Amino acid sequence: MGDGRKDLTPEDRTLRCVTPWIFLAIIILFVVFVRVRLLEFPLERDEGEYAYMGQLILQGIPPYSGAYNMKFPGTYLMYALMMAVFGQTVKGIHLGFMIVNCASIFLAFLLARRIVNSVPAALAAGTYALLSLNSSVFGFAAHATHFVVLPALAGTLVMLHAVEKEKLSLYFLSGALFGASFIMKQPGIFFLLFGASYLLSRRLSSRPAHWTKTFFLELGALFLGASLPLLITLLWLYASGVFSRFWFWTVVYASRYGSQIPLSAAFFSFRRNFPSVTDGFLLLWILSAFGLAATFFHRRLKVSRPFVLLFVLWSFLSVCPGFYFREHYFVTLLPAVSLLVGVFFDFLSSRGFASLKPEILNYAGLAIFTTAALAGGIVQEGYLFTDAPSRLSRAVYGPNPFPESLPIAEFIKSRSGATDRIAVLGSEPQIYFYSGRSSATGYIYTYSLMENHEYALTMQKEMAREIEASHPKFLVLVSIFTSWLIRPESEKFIFEWSDDYLRRNYLLVGVADIVSPQTTIYRWDAAARNYPVQSSSYVLLFERNS
Repeated sequence: MGDGRKDLTPEDRTLRCVTPWIFLAIIILFVVFVRVRLLEFPLERDEGEYAYMGQLILQGIPPYSGAYNMKFPGTYLMYALMMAVFGQTVKGIHLGFMIVNCASIFLAFLLARRIVNSVPAALAAGTYALLSLNSSVFGFAAHATHFVVLPALAGTLVMLHAVEKEKLSLYFLSGALFGASFIMKQPGIFFLLFGASYLLSRRLSSRPAHWTKTFFLELGALFLGASLPLLITLLWLYASGVFSRFWFWTVVYASRYGSQIPLSAAFFSFRRNFPSVTDGFLLLWILSAFGLAATFFHRRLKVSRPFVLLFVLWSFLSVCPGFYFREHYFVTLLPAVSLLVGVFFDFLSSRGFASLKPEILNYAGLAIFTTAALAGGIVQEGYLFTDAPSRLSRAVYGPNPFPESLPIAEFIKSRSGATDRIAVLGSEPQIYFYSGRSSATGYIYTYSLMENHEYALTMQKEMAREIEASHPKFLVLVSIFTSWLIRPESEKFIFEWSDDYLRRNYLLVGVADIVSPQTTIYRWDAAARNYPVQSSSYVLLFERNS
């Protein structure tokens, strides 16, 4: 790996030694500047889920006990760790996320430097920094995909080191890191499969004596290491008495969820969502396409070519499960996209590409990257530099009640005790986190209740039973389409039940009426009961009758 670094002039060597680190420092400082400005960005649903689950873990309550979801628990543990260090606040979460993102940028640089020269590697890291920060992949939010990327990059670097040193202990460590990526979210498994396929490609291309035995030893160490995080997780969940819930949600239900979009509709789903992913920094995506083409022609990349192509392939496959192709799912593809950008600039600066000196071509690469970055920065100017987080939340998410969740939670907190329970009819788990009150039901999302599968009606009835058994102090009713995603074929039991249950047991004490992108009208207590709702997107707050 990293061929083509000999016969450097003193000027070229200085450029390659100093410039990349200066550029990397500037990029990381820019990311820190933007992320510090966005520390107060309101939590969206996924972040609310992770934050609430992490909050429960810090209280000694295991995942899948007080709240259900189909994701593996690694990201919940990361949120718990971030909140333990930085506090159980929006700022604390986003500060921890900033550190994770900056660490991933640094690892992206180290990985690219194993494949290409230092200046193109720095440009690759800069590409990952900008694309992972971009609002087009919801880069302001601490999604699970970012926590998949960090151990995946670390595992890839350790694997390359293991190949050089031929040490089984390093293969084991690489596998453990890939396993940690899998625990963060199920698509992380594709990075383990990448590692295995790369080891196989190396052995098939070199064919040394006794290569079969060596390959299976390396592969065994890799998979043994990968099994360690999973085994520890399963033992923890089993000892906590939640294994059956975990299995149902992460395997049984997850398989139903992942099969709702047929293969025939996959391309349509990709074509619908991918253009928005490239919004802003489109030029960097175009450069990555050039880099993919350059992979086949770059003479210095002969040894590294299988690695690059396999990394791109398996990274793309990590986006594909379920064929949903949601914008933030593409975060796991960004390290590969960034590496391809590095390949393109390395190809550009290679001595065989032109008669110009390599250092001149490196400066040309910096100029091209800077132009692409500035073009994206102009498109994303409000997001990166000026707009308030609450305004950005509305611009990105429309009438979803993410800014409104905090005032609602503050009202609940002011009128309830720490042991009181609440329930949210809708998919707004951030309200549980903000209020510091436990959910009366494990169904912190209602999407699964509206989907077309054989468990939907059972889930609705179970949610109703859990709420009735807890008789929560407050009940939040979210009348916003995106909080439910009701389909024509959806079961309607939960709505009939809630209408009757609320009428008999609760009093309306709060309204958040999202009348425009700039205006939300709040009414509390008697004013709420006398207020005529003006929009189709609103949240009602009910308090239990005394």
